[in-house]
Amino acid sequence: MRAYGKINVGLWVSGKRADGYHEIKTLFLPIGLYDDIAVSKARAFSIEGPHYSEKDLMTVAHRFLEEKFGPLPVHIRIEKNIPAGAGLAGGTADGAAVLKAVRDLYSLPISDDELIPQSAVLGADFPYCLYGRAAVGEGIGDKLRPVSVPSYPLLLLNPGFAVSTKDAYAAVKLKHSDGSPEAAVECLASGRLEGLKDVVANDLYDSVAKMHPVIDEMIADLYEAGCAFSHMSGSGPTVYGLFKKVEERDVAYAILREKYAVVIKTKILGEEHGETGDCHKG
Repeated sequence: MRAYGKINVGLWVSGKRADGYHEIKTLFLPIGLYDDIAVSKARAFSIEGPHYSEKDLMTVAHRFLEEKFGPLPVHIRIEKNIPAGAGLAGGTADGAAVLKAVRDLYSLPISDDELIPQSAVLGADFPYCLYGRAAVGEGIGDKLRPVSVPSYPLLLLNPGFAVSTKDAYAAVKLKHSDGSPEAAVECLASGRLEGLKDVVANDLYDSVAKMHPVIDEMIADLYEAGCAFSHMSGSGPTVYGLFKKVEERDVAYAILREKYAVVIKTKILGEEHGETGDCHKG
């Protein structure tokens, strides 16, 4: 099965909660970049692939189900494509995929409508990764409202290092940024990608980019290469560039892969994940 990544188009932080999380508003968009995961019944729990620990979100997700339903031994095989610590929810997407796969493999009596809200205890991105469609997220990102957004060609740049989400939020300075997820949806739905510059803000951007100036450089390079809109996704360090045409994205890909180690061409997924399009890493 495929564990799809996401980007955040805008991230507005309004305050810190008593539980340590922050209240946010964001536009979640699923992307065609995914990890490949296979889950099968086994005599004992194991993961085949890159090294994983007891804190890995696939392990955490599996333990969550065992605490509810008893022993559920499985073997997990994973092929990673989503960069770790990139602000693309790769680890959470893997954990969400394991939740669904183990639930289905053992015919557990828990529906998506029950599993999605309950999964928030595992991490703020779990509800969205289980939901998996374009949505406005509020609360800690667990209150989801579906929206309709067309598919657009997408380029991702990653500098090759991770940014701690916890550290990014710890450094945020609360402010009342302009724009809103709803305004971003209107721009995307109408094809006015350049209009996103006036309605999209990421309140984590200033502090993260100050720590890692390459983020500013990547965004500038995406604009120079012809993208219609670029910003940092989530807590970074990945930045995305949206294009109106596949040909424009592919020209930019050819230019930027000469400079950056991790350049990924993919797209915003349409309403059905059956339409995944191309995804190529450079």
